[in-house]
Amino acid sequence: MDGTVQLPCSSAARGEAKSTPFGDVFVTLSKQEHIELVWAAKYWKMEHGRAAACAEPRGGVPGAIPTSRAAAQAREAALLCELEAAQAKIRDLQQRLFARKSERGSLIDDKHRGAPVGSRRRGQQRGAPGHGRSRQAHLPLRTEDIELESALCPACGEPLGAFAGTEDCEVVEVEVRAYRRLIRRRRYRRTCECEALPGIVTAPPRRG
Repeated sequence: MDGTVQLPCSSAARGEAKSTPFGDVFVTLSKQEHIELVWAAKYWKMEHGRAAACAEPRGGVPGAIPTSRAAAQAREAALLCELEAAQAKIRDLQQRLFARKSERGSLIDDKHRGAPVGSRRRGQQRGAPGHGRSRQAHLPLRTEDIELESALCPACGEPLGAFAGTEDCEVVEVEVRAYRRLIRRRRYRRTCECEALPGIVTAPPRRG
């Protein structure tokens, strides 16, 4: 065998009575080409079956919507309802808020409508006395007199005469005193014969 296959080109080769112009013409194919043609036919037949299965609705009912698509549409409708409810609530809150602001503004306008408009600016005015620091009158007062080291005229050397009054100023000072503290802890000796205490007893340090 040379591995070739002869195939008829028409139905006349299968023994049918009716013949065609190419009924007696044969085509010679190799074994490999024959196998490839058979497998190609099976492949395209299988693909056709898959396409037909995908095109057919689920359940075999024409026009039926798949379950997943119906669930998605129901979920979308529920979300749209929730969105509309939330938007309506936001609009209601905005109307209430703006209504309160407008009412408050109208009340303020009515209150200050008849009041005269002054030219005075806010805050402390120029030339007005300041508050200053409060005098600590409860603190003890320590007087300090300051005199000139040399009460003489620097040009001619004549002495300066005393003038009535003084120029005073008060300064609050916080005095920190540093000192040494000597702590003496008394010692005692035992005078009894029992041994409940040591021979020399020292007073313990104070707590705190």
